[in-house]
Amino acid sequence: MKESLVKALALCCALAVLHACNKDQTTPVESNNKAVEQLRTFRKQIEYVRANPDAKSNETLSLTEALWDVENHFNLTYSDVESYYDEVNEHEFSLSLSVDDQQQVLVYDAVALYEEVIEQARAAIASDDFDNKGFLSLTIKEVNQGNRGTVITFSGKTGNRSSHNQVINHIDGPFGTDDNWMFATPLGKCDDPDIPSGADEQLQEQLYAELIEPFVEAGSGYRNIYTDRVRYVFDGSNYSCLYYNPNPEDLCIEYMYMNDYYNGEKQVITRIVPGQYHLTEYSPISIEVSGVMIEDGSAATHYNEVEYGIRAQVRIDEFGTIESLIP
Repeated sequence: MKESLVKALALCCALAVLHACNKDQTTPVESNNKAVEQLRTFRKQIEYVRANPDAKSNETLSLTEALWDVENHFNLTYSDVESYYDEVNEHEFSLSLSVDDQQQVLVYDAVALYEEVIEQARAAIASDDFDNKGFLSLTIKEVNQGNRGTVITFSGKTGNRSSHNQVINHIDGPFGTDDNWMFATPLGKCDDPDIPSGADEQLQEQLYAELIEPFVEAGSGYRNIYTDRVRYVFDGSNYSCLYYNPNPEDLCIEYMYMNDYYNGEKQVITRIVPGQYHLTEYSPISIEVSGVMIEDGSAATHYNEVEYGIRAQVRIDEFGTIESLIP
């Protein structure tokens, strides 16, 4: 079985090289100037509505633009992706929005939706039992239009900010001879079940350190933001280079296979998924790896949720620093 796993991992990596190019994390900031200008416009609209709550005008914008503005301005203002989260919760909430027959939205209604999103997100993070709370990301999950109006379902990710273990790279990967882990947290090491970790958490930490933590430093007086966020979910049943074990009786992953799966995860996250979904200029901003059993119990795998965004820089004196949702 181990020989076939090695062949599958090698094939997966070869296909990744053939089908997609590795993404460069030094994406030019200039390519996202249009997004920054749109955020600037919506920010001015928010300021005007807040200063003139009763002076409702007939100014409109498209539904698509309104939803983009709400999601991306929230992330600009409240989301902190340049931190490591050792625990993550997902919160969903749905809000309605008035849309006319031409798919236009009043600016005042778009701003009102934005204010409702802030309140829902504030309530979500308040309900978390984390020591060092942070809001990781907001995305629009679904938009339904019916006789009763347009309903938008939002997905908000909150988490516990934490430091992560220092990476020590070996020739074939970051895992050494002492890194024989059970497939999922908190099952521990293969020979020490008392360590509250597992292969999934160890892979997640190393992937964060390799693919996310080396942030492109913002210029003096600027900060990084990440717009147009998208989320992809996959596991070992989707890609052969990820952990998929049809023998639930043996859930230990020896260190050499930890390195194999680490390299397989890197290929999927940086090459295969961006190639499949044409994620030009996108960077991974959140990686979650969770060990799970297939529903019928016939196999174990690593379930992945990876979020990407397009990096840009904004002036701190104009857009401010990241704000906390906690009063």
